Amino acid sequence: MERRPTMQDITWFLDLHRQGQLDLDPPYQRRSVWTPTDREYFLDTIFKNYPCPAIFLHKETDDVGKTTYHVVDGKQRLQTILMFKDNEVSIGKKFGDVNFVGKKFEDLSPDQKKRFWDYVIIVDFVNPNSGLINEVFDRLNRNARNLNEQELRHAKYDGWFINEVEKEAENGFWEIVKISTKTKSKRMKDIQFISELLMVIIEKKIIGFDQNHIDTIYAKYNDLSNPEVVFEEDSYISEKDRIRNYLNEVEKEKVITKWAITANNFYTLWSLVALLNVDELPAPKDLATKYNSFMEQVNEITEQTDPTKLDKNIVGTVYRYYENSRGASTDLKQRTERLNALKNGILQR
Repeated sequence: MERRPTMQDITWFLDLHRQGQLDLDPPYQRRSVWTPTDREYFLDTIFKNYPCPAIFLHKETDDVGKTTYHVVDGKQRLQTILMFKDNEVSIGKKFGDVNFVGKKFEDLSPDQKKRFWDYVIIVDFVNPNSGLINEVFDRLNRNARNLNEQELRHAKYDGWFINEVEKEAENGFWEIVKISTKTKSKRMKDIQFISELLMVIIEKKIIGFDQNHIDTIYAKYNDLSNPEVVFEEDSYISEKDRIRNYLNEVEKEKVITKWAITANNFYTLWSLVALLNVDELPAPKDLATKYNSFMEQVNEITEQTDPTKLDKNIVGTVYRYYENSRGASTDLKQRTERLNALKNGILQR
């Protein structure tokens, strides 16, 4: 892999952006994860003329000679620069110099603007072949403190499963049932959880939470053309749509957003619909009624501080669900116990 470090000031990046030559969102980039405080801190770095980490770019020239610079690492810093230039963010109030505190770009004097434009950043041009781009990004970010496991998967993989999960997460259903929220989406927590749900369909069983196992599934189903991967995509899609559509009907009774907005409860409900024989599933409205009754009893146990006052009729199956919702609740044993308890409760076995 070729590398060519150089020095560029901020005006160089602004010119690239103005000319449409700066690609901030290549496939391997993670979602935006910087907070306003992070952006203020970086602006503070610029105006104090402190050094910042290098920005890594992949230069690509097409057949007609147009050059595009893909951001391999440094997206958040470049976004902050662009946002500040467009008056979308301001210098933090903790900045030491009163001449800069709280100012936006339009508030700066000509000399202060020049100070911003002239800030120099190390730029490292990397020219790996296309197969190595994702690996380079992953290596640059593997030890970054603010990246979680799912953000690293987003950086590393660009095959079938990562694209399937991220496309699925855009379905409005996930917002309706509160699995996708602005907070969860920002750090890709919704993507990771939806990955686990889709894995139930793919593996036809529940799995204890394990980051290494999730990585294994991402690697295994990255390329469906691999002859070692035995997978019927059409069957999978049909099953996924069936489960989602069924639960969408259940939510018309508002029981999912009442009881299953937590990962534990939603995972169990999803697994019930995914793994139970279709012939055994009640109609969605009937399941909603039974699920609401079951979860009300679980909630009664949760709120009861004196076990001797519990209704003896609900202690068995319902208590097993409650007991396995505490502690290491994402372990395989706990997930299995909750699923069996819910199954028995719904089917009244």
